[in-house]
Amino acid sequence: MTEDEYMLILGSNVYADPVYTLSYQANKDTGDKIHLVTLKNLSDGLILTTEIQDENSYPIAKINNNELIQGSEKFDLQGKIEEINGLTLTRKNDGVVIFNVRITEDGYVAVNGIFYAAGKKIHITDREVTIDDVPQQTINGVKMHDSIFIGTSDILITDSGIWIPSCVNQTGNNREQ
Repeated sequence: MTEDEYMLILGSNVYADPVYTLSYQANKDTGDKIHLVTLKNLSDGLILTTEIQDENSYPIAKINNNELIQGSEKFDLQGKIEEINGLTLTRKNDGVVIFNVRITEDGYVAVNGIFYAAGKKIHITDREVTIDDVPQQTINGVKMHDSIFIGTSDILITDSGIWIPSCVNQTGNNREQ
């Protein structure tokens, strides 16, 4: 990580890597992953790629390299990640925020949004991750909070918690049994 790279805060834990890929895995047996978000720390800033669907699996926005390349006329994308309100996707008719990526006061990148994948509602914020309104509080099977993980480019959200294939926990003292 360099001075200009941002760490990701997700579900009250911090992840440090130049690239973050958040995916959802509905079935561990098949190993199939559904891409939710990719954030890349590049020399010219954070770069976001995501596709957001509604509850009926209808695509409402596809963002590639911070640009809305496909979207419903019912939604609007405004701002920049590094600006105070971040990059925000809103529903035009009522102003509801569907998705937001911003830099926090503490200098972390925070993702806040609702994703629908494999019939599930996945809500991601800097403080918590829920699937169908059930908190996912474990990382690799251990309940953890306020920890820092290094080398965690692939973050996998499952119905049984968050899984990180290879990571180093730098704090290690915030485990709950």
